[in-house]
Amino acid sequence: MVFSTTTLFKGIPCPEGEKCRLTNCIFAHDLRKKDEVQPDAPALAREEQTQKIAAASKEQDEPPSKRRRVVHDKPEEKPPSRADQIRDQLAEIKSHKPPVASQDVDKNSTGAKASPASLTRTVSPPAKTNGTAGKPASTNSVVTKPISNDASSVRPKPMPQKVSLNPRLIANDPVGHASRTRYLKLLHEMMANLNKALHERTKTVHFKDAFLLSENEIILLAVEEEEKIATVNGKVYANVIKNRIGAYKKMTNDSWIEHLKSIPLVQSKLGTVQKQGPGQPDRAKPVETGLTPEEELAILPHLVVKDQTPLAQFDYVPTPPTAEQAAEAAAAVEASKNYEVCERCSARFQIFPHRNDEGQVTTNGPCRHHPLRKAYPQRTKADTGPKEPYHPCCQALVGSLGCTETEHHVFKASTPARMAAVLPFISTPENDEPRKSKSGQKVGAVAFDCEMGHTTLGMEVIRVTAVVWPTGEELLDILVRPLGIVLDLNSRFSGVFPEDITSAIPYSPTTDQSNHTSPQNSDPNLSSPQPLPIVPSPQEARTHLLTYLTPSTPLIGHAIENDLSAIRLCHPTIIDTVLCFPHPRRGLPMRLGLRHLAEKFLQRAIQQGGPERGHDSLEDARATGDLVRVRVREVWRRLRGRVGGLELWGGGEFGLVGPDNEEGKGRRKRKRESGGDGVGEHDEKGEHRLTEAYLEDGSEGFVVR
Repeated sequence: MVFSTTTLFKGIPCPEGEKCRLTNCIFAHDLRKKDEVQPDAPALAREEQTQKIAAASKEQDEPPSKRRRVVHDKPEEKPPSRADQIRDQLAEIKSHKPPVASQDVDKNSTGAKASPASLTRTVSPPAKTNGTAGKPASTNSVVTKPISNDASSVRPKPMPQKVSLNPRLIANDPVGHASRTRYLKLLHEMMANLNKALHERTKTVHFKDAFLLSENEIILLAVEEEEKIATVNGKVYANVIKNRIGAYKKMTNDSWIEHLKSIPLVQSKLGTVQKQGPGQPDRAKPVETGLTPEEELAILPHLVVKDQTPLAQFDYVPTPPTAEQAAEAAAAVEASKNYEVCERCSARFQIFPHRNDEGQVTTNGPCRHHPLRKAYPQRTKADTGPKEPYHPCCQALVGSLGCTETEHHVFKASTPARMAAVLPFISTPENDEPRKSKSGQKVGAVAFDCEMGHTTLGMEVIRVTAVVWPTGEELLDILVRPLGIVLDLNSRFSGVFPEDITSAIPYSPTTDQSNHTSPQNSDPNLSSPQPLPIVPSPQEARTHLLTYLTPSTPLIGHAIENDLSAIRLCHPTIIDTVLCFPHPRRGLPMRLGLRHLAEKFLQRAIQQGGPERGHDSLEDARATGDLVRVRVREVWRRLRGRVGGLELWGGGEFGLVGPDNEEGKGRRKRKRESGGDGVGEHDEKGEHRLTEAYLEDGSEGFVVR
């Protein structure tokens, strides 16, 4: 059998020595004589070489020796550390004392100046001593290192962290890392070209230095924008980022400067960062419809739900349940001995609405659950197998043990009759004199939002907020004391915490409550901020809301069936942003979140408080109202496209206008009772335009007035 030696015996001298006659011996051979190793070297050099060989062989036989640990008998014998040296130096600088090096300096035997002990640093590892281990190292093993008197040399300024041109990892990658990297490089290239063009333009036109970005800042902008697109627009990531790259490619220098003004990095350089607290209208990018508030109210009826009966299968309550239905539901709950299924962890538990003899309100606690609902990863063309759903709160797969633990299990009433057994529903009553806003204006439409918490009677309303549409003026923002015993205020989402309830003040409609502080927003500029007011029951909160409403007043909300059910109200004229912006593929019962809609259509970030602050119903109500304004703008553009010259004036009525000549292209003049005459003229007060519309083919059109 033939095998390769792989030079295994190369380091072993051949047993035959010089007598070996093999052409290719597997052992080691030194054909030179010992005296001919270094014929020209002196004897001392040959001796050193022999010692090195012996030491090397000894190191192979014995393990390396460990570093000797230096132990000091007394603390004062221990040499000062680097931190002690810096601390002493800073103390000397602050006290304006001359440094130790400039004072009395000892001299050694040779007359050279020795460095002070406070300005020396020991060699690592310390040198071995001839005596015991407890003695300090000799002075020969100490290297002097003077420290500059400048404080900036002690603590240098932190250098900006270099950012790599690499996409950031996100929970659900829409197209894969390779595709994201390719798009990111194109995005960075367009930004770099714009920044380079701006640098060239500075030779003739002066700009602020904040607009001239470094290479690291350009990379940071590109990475952050790509990450935002991948997170928010995952399903249409490729289309959105391609359009963004094309927009940067066509962008001029002036447009690039305007774009930079909206970036927080440049705003911080310019000192124009606007701090905007939650619950305040977003004035950075207001919704522009091109219409007056009266004209927007004239378009609003187009968005009102004509018939709520088909929506009953999606938890909308078009008519109040009867008393018999509510009594039957209450009897069923009593027969079940108040056993419920937990809304969070699906565990079966018993609830005691008024506590049992032991003072308990629930059994089978605590509740361990995931606070966020399951989500499905974004699929790409490269995905072949199914992707399992996960919980965004902890990125754990569905079915895993919950990441959050609460004291009690909670439940939610699922039928209108069950909710009516706790608090009856009512329909919006007639209101001959609806209450005006705080500024004295008539309320044409209301946008509202409710926050709910868990009690022993189910899910109850704990905060009610209403604003005037379309101006966003605050009408009502109050806390509500629920009917049942509070199990969980659901602060992660409601934004209401126990201290908000305990510090709340009684609500009075006649008292101006505009100086209160939202649970999520505390403005330091307010001289004497007050907590939110509170009402003693959900019935009273509903009564205060109804003072602004009539059956014909449009009531605006997002997933409004939940808010109406919370205050037990059936309103005939509702506008739901879930219906205005339906799910692109599935529709009801699938719903797009308010946060997603605000980000997409308003470019506004809401619900950013996180678990520590929760949501703000005032912020949500205003965002909901602005989303409806976006839809009103689209309806108005569609109406204008149907007939030529279609315009609005304040009456909000619809009428027909036909041709008044044989060719069918003439204009018929209309006359208002106020005296205005002719096309485009105003009335006596100069407030309303007198306009009309006609079709090019001569057929009758319609005008909105």
